[in-house]
Amino acid sequence: MSRFRRDGDVVVVDLPSGERDMLSQVLSDLRDLLIDGGDDTLRRLKPPAHLDNGEAEASYRELVDDDLLRSRLEAIETVESTLSGAELDTSAVTAWMQSLNSLRLVLGEQLALAGVDLVNQTMPDTASAALYEWIGWLLEQLISAASESPEP
Repeated sequence: MSRFRRDGDVVVVDLPSGERDMLSQVLSDLRDLLIDGGDDTLRRLKPPAHLDNGEAEASYRELVDDDLLRSRLEAIETVESTLSGAELDTSAVTAWMQSLNSLRLVLGEQLALAGVDLVNQTMPDTASAALYEWIGWLLEQLISAASESPEP
């Protein structure tokens, strides 16, 4: 069963309660990581812009980090407020995509740090790997629903 469906100009969220609870928990965990900011698993969310120039990188981080953090926290808030059967407009769909993608990037980094080979798909049978796969599946379903042409 699809967790998202197109209804005219909106995408409707249809998550079972257990999945809503799970997503709510991992979004809360992501928020905590983002606010703390020092975790290595956030690397994929903040790739360097200037690999060979520390001063330029520091200036870049000073310019963008606060806005990126604010954007990610706002996206998480949007997802949390629309978990229960809400109708998502374009901006809410974008927030969902951003949040689900951020979760996958952080989980992917956690799995890579644990020695999992994501490129060759040698996924261990762990809760983190299952969560990574499930969030990817949700993102795929959301993209599919958002990409459908609205009924005339």
